[in-house]
Amino acid sequence: MRLRLKVAFVITLSIFFPYILGLFTTLSAILYLLVAAICAVIATALLFLFLKPLSSLSKSTSVFADGNLNHRIDLRSGDEFEEVGNSFNLMADKLSKTFQKIENDRAIAIAEKDKLDEVLSSVIDGIIALDFNKNVILLNKAAQELTGYTTTEIQTKPIDQFIHLFSDKDEIVSKTYCQGNYNQSAKLIGKNGKQTKINLVTAQVAGAVQTNLNCILILHDLSREEELEQMKLDFVSMASHELKTPLTSIIGYLSVFLDESKDKLPKESLSLLDKSFAAAQQLQTLITNLLNVNKIEKEQLSVSPEPTEYLPIVTKAIDDLRSQATQKNIVVTLTPHQPLPKVLADPIRLNEVVINLLSNAINYTNPGGKVEIFIKASPTEVETIISDNGVGIPQEAIPHLFNKFFRVSNELQKSNKGTGLGLYITKSIIEKLHGKIWVESQAGQGSRFSFTLPIATYSSSILDRNKFVSQAIQSGALNY
Repeated sequence: MRLRLKVAFVITLSIFFPYILGLFTTLSAILYLLVAAICAVIATALLFLFLKPLSSLSKSTSVFADGNLNHRIDLRSGDEFEEVGNSFNLMADKLSKTFQKIENDRAIAIAEKDKLDEVLSSVIDGIIALDFNKNVILLNKAAQELTGYTTTEIQTKPIDQFIHLFSDKDEIVSKTYCQGNYNQSAKLIGKNGKQTKINLVTAQVAGAVQTNLNCILILHDLSREEELEQMKLDFVSMASHELKTPLTSIIGYLSVFLDESKDKLPKESLSLLDKSFAAAQQLQTLITNLLNVNKIEKEQLSVSPEPTEYLPIVTKAIDDLRSQATQKNIVVTLTPHQPLPKVLADPIRLNEVVINLLSNAINYTNPGGKVEIFIKASPTEVETIISDNGVGIPQEAIPHLFNKFFRVSNELQKSNKGTGLGLYITKSIIEKLHGKIWVESQAGQGSRFSFTLPIATYSSSILDRNKFVSQAIQSGALNY
C-alpha cells in the first residue's frame, strides 16, 4: 500500500506541478515546457529510487535458484518490497532446513543401504528379491556366484529369462515358487549353462505393494554338502567291505566249531560261544545295512521284480523269528486274505522288509504281548499290516521315522538298541517296488505299520525290468 502511495504521489506531482506553478506566476510556453520536463525527470528518478529493491529481489532470486540456499535479502525500504524480502528470507530458511533434513535422511538411507548390502554380501546363501512382475530387484554376492550373473546384467529383468530351476526333469517357474512358501531341492542352471544343486526356499512378502516387493528367494548351495556326504558314503562303503570279509570268516568258523563241539564243551563255554556267534551276526547285519544305505544313496540298490508267492515269504519270516517271540512270550498271529494273488516283487528284498518290520514289532512289544499280521488284497495291490500292542511311538517322531539314522527317544524304547537304518532301508525297497509304506502309532498303545505291493497281473505293465540296474550289479548288490 505504501509503495502505491509513493508512485501515485510522484505521478500526481509530475502532472499537476506545472499547473500549480502557473497559478502563482505567468509562464511562457517555453518555460512551461521546461518546468514540465524537469518534473518528468524528477518523477522518473523517484520511480527508479522506489523500484530499486525490485532489482535486488531479482538478483537474489537468481542466486537462490543457482543453489545458494544460504543467501538472504537485506531490504529496508519500509514498503511492500521489504515485506517481500522478509517473506523471501523466511521461505529460504524453511527450504534450507528442508533440504538439510533431506540430505540427512539421504545420508542415513545410504548408510542403511550400505549396511544392508554388507549383511547380504556376508550371507553364504544366495538371496534374490523379485517384484510383482517377477523381475529381479536385487541379488546378493552369493546369488551372483551361484548364477554367474552380476546385478547389472539381470536387475529389473524377468528372472525366468536368466535363471532356470529344475526338479527332476520338470522346470520350476517363478509363478510356481512365488505362490506361497516353497522349500524344495532343485537343479539351478545359470549363465553359460552353469549347473548347481541347491535347496530353494521362497517366501512371499506381505504388505509390500508400495515397495513393489513380492517374493524373496533363498538359494542354499548343496554342492559342498553332497561332496562331504559322498566322502562319508565312500568311507562307510570301504570300511564295511573291509570288515565284511574277515567277519564272514569268523562267523563261518564259529558256526562249524559250534556244530562240531556242542556236545564236547562245558555248558558255560558253549554259552559264551553262542553269545559270540550272536554278536558276530549282529555285526554282520549292521555291515549289511551300511552297505545297503550306501547303495541307496548312490541309487545302486537294485531289485529284481517278478511274480512272487507272498504268503510263503511271510510264513517263513514268522518261523525265523518264532524263537525270538517265544523268549518274550509274545504271540504272533497271521490273518491272510484268501485267495492271495501273486505280487510283483523281489523275493529276497521282500523277505528283508517283512523280517525287519516283524522283528521291530517283537522287539518293541512287552513280554506277554501280541503281534498280528493282516494281509488284504484289492484289485490292484496287496496291503500288509503288522500291528503290535507294544510301547508305541510318540507323535512328534512319526514324521522322521523313516529317515536315515533316526532313533526314537522314547524312554520305553531306550532298552532296545538299533542303528536307525532298518526302516530307512525298508522304505527304499518298498518304493523301488512301486509300493507305499506308512505307520500309525501312539505312545504306550502300540504301533501299526502298513505297506502295499502291486499285484503281479496288474503291475506287469507298469514295471519294466529294463529300468532296473543290470543283472551284474544286482548280483553284486545281493552278495553281502
